[in-house]
Amino acid sequence: MKTIVINALSALRGGGQTYLINLLSYLPDGDFKVVLLVNSQNKQLFSQYGSDRIELFEAVWASKSILHRTLWERFALPGKLQAWQADVYYAPGGVMITRTPKGCLSATALRNMLPFDDRERKRFPLVSIIRFKLWLLRFVFLKSYQKSDKVVFISEYSMSVVKQYLPGIASKGIVVPHGLNSRFLNTEESYDLPDGLQADQFYLYVSILDVYKAQKEIVKAWSKLRDHDFPYPLVLAGPKYNQYGEEVIALIDRLELQGNVIYLGKIDYEQLPGLYKSARALVFASSCECCPNILLEKLAAGKPVFCSNIEPMPEFGGDAGIYFDPYEPGDLYEKIMGMEAQASMMNKMADKAYKQALKFDWSSTAQRTMDFLINNN
Repeated sequence: MKTIVINALSALRGGGQTYLINLLSYLPDGDFKVVLLVNSQNKQLFSQYGSDRIELFEAVWASKSILHRTLWERFALPGKLQAWQADVYYAPGGVMITRTPKGCLSATALRNMLPFDDRERKRFPLVSIIRFKLWLLRFVFLKSYQKSDKVVFISEYSMSVVKQYLPGIASKGIVVPHGLNSRFLNTEESYDLPDGLQADQFYLYVSILDVYKAQKEIVKAWSKLRDHDFPYPLVLAGPKYNQYGEEVIALIDRLELQGNVIYLGKIDYEQLPGLYKSARALVFASSCECCPNILLEKLAAGKPVFCSNIEPMPEFGGDAGIYFDPYEPGDLYEKIMGMEAQASMMNKMADKAYKQALKFDWSSTAQRTMDFLINNN
């Protein structure tokens, strides 16, 4: 039986946790077991996956800070891998600083495109920790891909970008898109809408509020729609962790869009299928993704999806998306007004969206990922 060690130490929120949760939930049958490295902050989240095939190891010292984690992965983890007789060490966070022992293959993944996107990085303040961190991560990621035996990409687009820096990366890489959580398909769940909102009478944009999600431009598009007596409000849902989120709320107030644009805040993941189902149409305006999980969820709702025209969104949306330039508010305005004038087309795009979502399955994603990690070729 082979042993695969998976590093979950940096999976503290969002997509990193979602990826590992689904990978473990849909773990295929096979002659292997998993040792999952967890920290003190996320051990409770992952504790439900402990089993005969999945062993959890809490790295207490590494949980103290990023510096502690870095030192532990660099100097302590190699000995652990040897003691566990690991056949594969997988660091899906994209950073490979661990020297694996003889006989143990190393693998990492690209799940964050921001370090490779100069245009998007410039949307952050020039003098800021986040901008410096993204600049540094590009070099760290590239060094990690060179060092690793295998690299998992979650879109054709992300692999093509890395090829510009490492032309031979395809020889040790594979493209395995994320799957779609089945709870988003044919959901019967409902969402308790706040006063003033009615089912099928609002547009919905679910995403973290951040500079590359273009919420400001979407709000400006709704200002233009409001000025032309558009009857359907925009609902924004998602957490705000930085100044950009505050600026979005301030913009809504400045444009006097109260009632036309409604911010719900962060919504529990379990409630999202019902919220998507309640909307008239869905918006996804992100301009920097590896694999847009939220776009897949929105497609599954069987509603028209107005989507960013920046890759890799068209790669995943196919002909089911109604594409617009996320940084040109007038473009979204025109696409919405044009589509609302054609009821039959709205229904057609809703049907296409659902059929497109069926192409993404976590069982297939988990199977292909594990086959790739275990295969010695």
